[in-house]
Amino acid sequence: MEWVAAVVSGVSAVLSLIAVVLVAKMTAHGDHEKWLREERVRSAINLKLAVSRVRVQYSRPTGGVCPGGDALHFDFSEVNSAMAHLDLVGSPSVVSDVEDLRHRLREFVRASKDGEPEWRARRDALDAVMDRIVEIVRKDTIS
Repeated sequence: MEWVAAVVSGVSAVLSLIAVVLVAKMTAHGDHEKWLREERVRSAINLKLAVSRVRVQYSRPTGGVCPGGDALHFDFSEVNSAMAHLDLVGSPSVVSDVEDLRHRLREFVRASKDGEPEWRARRDALDAVMDRIVEIVRKDTIS
């Protein structure tokens, strides 16, 4: 009879250990999801700010002259870093839109530097892609 008590005690200990491991795993998963949501929001904010700086630098006044000679020496490392970070933490649809944003950003900068008349349309397309990225991150964060 003593062996039954020992077996029940051992099974109880194993079940308790399994419960502790499962709770710890669920907590870690929840912490990871929370961190991922926060990183996606932070990355989207950083990208929005970096793209805004590029927009300001390459937007042309009504006269059509590119503002300042320093526009040719703009440092794109901030926007590239923000895009790369969102590539790492973003959902597949965000990653796809970040690739589209890269393309639209290149078109906008080229059109502005070359004095093309459709630079505003390219800027609007850039803004639309950026807005789509923010909306996707917002939806991912809520769900």
